[in-house]
Amino acid sequence: MTETLQRLQAAVLPRLRAFGASRALEAALAFLFAAAGSAGFAPLGPAAVAGAWLMGALPFPALFGAAAGALFAGHYAALAASALYVGGGLLFSVWRRRMHQAEKLALLGAAYLLLLPFFHGESAQDCLIGVAELTLACFAAIAFARGGAALAAFLAGRRLRGMDQAALLLFAALFAAALPCLTFVLPSGGPFGMEVTLYFGAAFAAFAALCAVRARGAEGVAAAVLLGAACMLRGMDIARTGALSLAVLLAAALQRTGKWVIAGGFLAAWAAAAAAFALPASALLEAAFGAICFALLPNRYMQRLAAYSTRRERSEAERMLALTRAQLRGTADVIREVSELFSPGEDENAAFTHRQLRGVSGVIERLAEETPEGKRNRFDVRVGVAGCPKAGNAETGDSMALRRIGGELLLLLSDGMGTGVCARRESSAAVAIFGDLLSVGFAPEEAQECVNRLLMIKGEREMYATLDALLIDLRDGRARFIKYGTPPAYILRGGRVHTVYAEALPIGILPEARPSVHEFSLRRGDAVILMTDGLFDALGTELFASLVERVGGANTVDDAAQALLSAGREKSGADDMSVLVARVG
Repeated sequence: MTETLQRLQAAVLPRLRAFGASRALEAALAFLFAAAGSAGFAPLGPAAVAGAWLMGALPFPALFGAAAGALFAGHYAALAASALYVGGGLLFSVWRRRMHQAEKLALLGAAYLLLLPFFHGESAQDCLIGVAELTLACFAAIAFARGGAALAAFLAGRRLRGMDQAALLLFAALFAAALPCLTFVLPSGGPFGMEVTLYFGAAFAAFAALCAVRARGAEGVAAAVLLGAACMLRGMDIARTGALSLAVLLAAALQRTGKWVIAGGFLAAWAAAAAAFALPASALLEAAFGAICFALLPNRYMQRLAAYSTRRERSEAERMLALTRAQLRGTADVIREVSELFSPGEDENAAFTHRQLRGVSGVIERLAEETPEGKRNRFDVRVGVAGCPKAGNAETGDSMALRRIGGELLLLLSDGMGTGVCARRESSAAVAIFGDLLSVGFAPEEAQECVNRLLMIKGEREMYATLDALLIDLRDGRARFIKYGTPPAYILRGGRVHTVYAEALPIGILPEARPSVHEFSLRRGDAVILMTDGLFDALGTELFASLVERVGGANTVDDAAQALLSAGREKSGADDMSVLVARVG
C-alpha cells in the first residue's frame, strides 16, 4: 500500500506543480492587465480572462487575477464585465457543452453591452468610450490568445512562424502598456532631480525592440514604434517613443554584430536622442535596464526568433530555384526540337549542327537537374608548369591552362603549328574553347568535335594545333587523358614510368578527327607529366631517366617542371618547349 501511494505521489505531484505554476502565471498576468488603465477605460482585464478561455484553458484562474487587479485599481466596470462574461459562459455551457471561439468573443461583447447603460450611460461621449472599450477588449482577447500560445511555444523551444511572431509582438506591446510607472520623490535631489518617474513599460519596450532587431533586422524599427505607442497608453510621453525609435534604427544597422555591440549602439543613440529631446536622466536608466537584459538573454532564445526568418528566406530561394529549373527544362526542350530540323542523315554540316544543338540541350538539362550532395574531395593535386620559346623567338607558340570544374581538375596543354604569334593564336584558341565548353557543362566528347570544327573554320592556310587535356576527378582519383596529336603522357609511380600512348591527328585538320582517350586510376604520390613535342624530341633517349631523376627527385612540382625544361634546353632549342607536372596528394 505504501509503495502504491509513493508511485501515485511521484506521478501526480509534478503534474500538479506544473498545473499550479501555469495557472498562477495566468492569474498574475490577469492581475497586471486588470490593474492597467484608467477608472473609466480598463479593457485589458476582461480581455485577459477571455484570452485564457480562447486558448482552451479554464477561465477561473485568470478571472481570480483580473478580479483582484480590478479591485486593487478601482476598475469596477472591468470587474463586472469579467464576472458577467464568465458567468454567462457557464450558463451557455449548460445549454451547449462546447463553445466556439467566435461564440466566446460574442459573449464578451454581450457582457460589455449589457453593462453599457450602468457604467457608460451618462452621455453620448461616455457611451462611445464604452463602445471603444468593448472593441479594444475583443481585439486584446484575440491578441492574448494568439500571443499566449506563441509564448508557450517559444518557451517550449519550438520555432515560431511569421504569424506567431506578430502575435508575440502584440502580446509584448499589451504587456508593456500594462506595466506600471512609479514616481519617487528624492528629498536631496541629485542627477535625477527631486521627482523621478520610471516607466517600466519603457524598459520592457527597449528590451523587446532590441530582440526584434536582432531577429528580424530593420523590421525591429516597426516593432519599436508599436511598443512605444503601447507605452503611451500608460502615460509615457511621445519624446520617449521617438528616442526609442531612433535608437532602434541605429541598432538595426548593427544587427550582424554581437549583442553587446548592439546594446552599446542603442544606448549611445538613446543618449543622443534624449539630449536632443531634453528627456530626464531617468529615461536613460530605463533604456539601460532594457539593453542590459537584452545583452544577457541566452543566445538560444534569439536563435528561435530568427529561425523562421532564415527558413522563410530559404523557402523563397527554393521557390525561385524551382521556377528557374522549370524554365531551363523548357528551353532545353525547345533546343532539342530545333535540333531535329537538322537531320543526321543529311550532309555533314547539318549532322554537326544536330549534334551540337543536342549537346546544348543536354547542358541546359543538366543545369536544371536537382543538385545531389557531392562527395568530398579525397585528393589534392599540385601543378607546376614551365615553358620557353624557340631559340631566337620572343613568344612561344604553346599554351597552357588550369581549371577547376566542380569536383574535377582540368589541365590543358596545346602546341600550335610552327612557332611564334600565329602558333600561339591557334593553341590559345584550342585551350580556351575546350576549357570553356567543359566549364559550362558540355561533355568532353561534345566539346572535342566543336573545337575541331571551330578551328577548321577559324584556321588560316591549314593552321592546326595539338591538344592535350587531363581531367582528374578529385573525389576518386580517376584520370581521363584526351589527346589530339600530342606526345605520350607519363605517370611516375614509385620510381617507375608508365606511358599513356596517343595516336591521333592534331585538332583542326579534318572533320573526322577523333582524339585518343585513355582512363587511369591515380594514387597518392603519383606524378603526371604532359609535354609538347619540342621537349619530347629534345630529351630523346634520355626521357625516362630525366623523368625519374628530375621529377622524382624534385621537392616541388615547380622545381620538377623547371628541371625537365632545363634538361631539354641543354639538348636543343629548335622548337618551343612546354611541360606540365601534376602531383597527386
